[in-house]
Amino acid sequence: MARVVFIGLEEATACQIGRALTAQRHEIEHKQRDVVMLDLTGADIVFAGGDSSDYLPLLKRLREARPALPVVVVTRLPEVVQWLDALEAGATDYCAAPFEMQQVQWVMESAMQGRGTAGVF
Repeated sequence: MARVVFIGLEEATACQIGRALTAQRHEIEHKQRDVVMLDLTGADIVFAGGDSSDYLPLLKRLREARPALPVVVVTRLPEVVQWLDALEAGATDYCAAPFEMQQVQWVMESAMQGRGTAGVF
């Protein structure tokens, strides 16, 4: 089980992804974009909303505070430019809608394996 923090996700998207992850016994917590980094101390992974470019400063803050924390950008913008911007800013992965729940689970597992926590699922 992992502690997953959603930051700035639209409610419908958060609910959809949350259902998939809680079915896998992950603990979900919702935060706003102005999250204080201390609030993320126990987080295992972050899913950040990326439908506008204001998530880029958030990624920078996350990387400075917790360099090893996996951060997945979730967006409805499937363009390659946004995907590259997110990865260059420090995102671990990029998940563009429409997405299948299997994709969300795979992204989650992939991000966690990168942290050396494979087998948690």
